[in-house]
Order: sequence, then C-alpha cells, then structure tokens
Amino acid sequence: MGTADLQLFSDPDRLLPATDAFGRQMVISCGAALNHLEYAFESNLWRPVIHRLPHSADRELLAKIGFAPESSSSDVAVRMTSAIERRRTDRLPLQAPPEWKATLEHLVRIAARAGAELEDLGERSRPALEDVSRRMTGLRHDDPTYQAELRWWSGRGLFPDGVPEQARPSSRQQHSVHLSREFPPGSAGTPDGSPSEDRAAILLLSTSSDSRLDWLRSGEALSAVLLACTDRGLATCPVTHLTERAPSRTLLRELSAADNLPQVLIRVGVGARAGEPAPTPRRPLSEVLVRERPTPDGERNR
Repeated sequence: MGTADLQLFSDPDRLLPATDAFGRQMVISCGAALNHLEYAFESNLWRPVIHRLPHSADRELLAKIGFAPESSSSDVAVRMTSAIERRRTDRLPLQAPPEWKATLEHLVRIAARAGAELEDLGERSRPALEDVSRRMTGLRHDDPTYQAELRWWSGRGLFPDGVPEQARPSSRQQHSVHLSREFPPGSAGTPDGSPSEDRAAILLLSTSSDSRLDWLRSGEALSAVLLACTDRGLATCPVTHLTERAPSRTLLRELSAADNLPQVLIRVGVGARAGEPAPTPRRPLSEVLVRERPTPDGERNR
C-alpha cells in the first residue's frame, strides 16, 4: 500500500462490554463507515480498491483501501454521497412506506451486492418482536453496566458524540414504538400528522455465517440500505438491541425465511418530522483520521 492509501481500524476503547461484548456491532459500524467512504471517493472520481481483513498482527485492522483514478463518477455514488449528509435516525412512529414492493426489491439487491441478505419480516412478526423487545428492556433495567453505557450513548457522558436529547423521543413517544431501545427520555417533538402507532416495515439484515468479515460486510450493507432509503425520501431506524443476546437472535432466526445469522433489524417508513433535524454530534476528525498508528509489532501504519 502506498503512503496515500488508507487503513481502517476498529477502536477497542469504544467497545461497550454490556452491549457488545464480542465487538460485533463495533465492526458493523466500521463497515458502515467503509461504505460511506467508498461512495464519497467514487463521487469524487476515485475508485476505492478495498482489501478486507488483510493478514496482520493487529486484530483491529479491518481493511486496507487503495485508490485508482476514474474519468467519471456514477450517478448512484453522487446521490448516495448526498444522502450521507441528509440521513438521520428517526425513532418516532413511522407510517408504512409507499410503493413498497419495488423499493424492497431494490434494497434486497443492494444488500446482496454487499454480501448480506435482506428480507421483510412482515406484520406477522411484529407482535413477537415487540414482546421480546419489552422483555429485554425489563431485564436490562436492573443492569447498572448497561444503564451506564446507555447514558454514555445518550450524550450524557464526557464525550461530545452520542444521541442528543432533541433526537430522543419522550417517554410517551417511546411507548408508541415498542420495537425500539428504551433511551432516557428526550425532547423530540411530535410533528402534526405523526402516526400514533408505528407502521414501519421491519427488515432483517442477515449473513450466512457470523465471522468478522460477515460483520464488516453487514455494516457495508446496512449503510447502503439506509442511504438508498434516504435517497427515496424514506425514514429509517436501525434496531440493534434484539441482536445483542443469543435468545433474541434465535427468535429472529425463527421468524426469518432464511437459515442465516441475524445482524441488524431496520425500521423503514415515512416520517412526519417538520424541517431538517439537527445532525447528531460526532467525534472530532483528529480522533478519527490520523497519519500513523502504532501496531503491536512496533511498526507504524500510515
């Protein structure tokens, strides 16, 4: 790899032991970042050449990315790059997505290109999913480590990032979306015309096995699906708390038509937010993009 190339590492300091003990969701999030990077460079006339999970003494190294110049950028890459700036997670109740059959077929193809399978679990699955979601929420009320992590995510910790108050539903709104993680109550207002009951489509993103490569590709597929929905004017909300423990993952597998390993649920629908919500705070670029990084064998990665 040349000096102008990039390398993608996971950050063990950001691991959440009570929520993500094996680092699966951390790797998924890195896969989403990798997909964002791919679209962004393609829209700027550079084709990323990605080597996933290269052989290395550093387990945190997830990908090496080289670049080849392109004479033109694809319309898809330009649109998806634009969607990166606009996409937000909508935790409020959503209306059912219109023209869903054609949209679903499009999303299934996008996920397949990233090496994952996407399926609509349908309304038949909603009661079972909502029931296990409520039971998991009850179990975790008395888990102090989990509750501390939840406060950290909710922008109440020492870090500048997290889910801010204005992006978190109030207590009443949270009870309208049973298929969701219960965050500390926020101040997100309910726009006029917002549905009182959630009617979002429920998608399951899964893989044939459960390796680190599957996790990384799941993140890439997740990002591609979320951005494609944004491009079509649809609201989305990843649902990860039901894939954090073995019993709920088993239930998802039983509800699925495929014999795959569940990675992420995604709610997709029509939101009723008025105007563009404020972006969620992110880590400073200086903490994410660095020129060199020490490796376990003492060499320097650039």
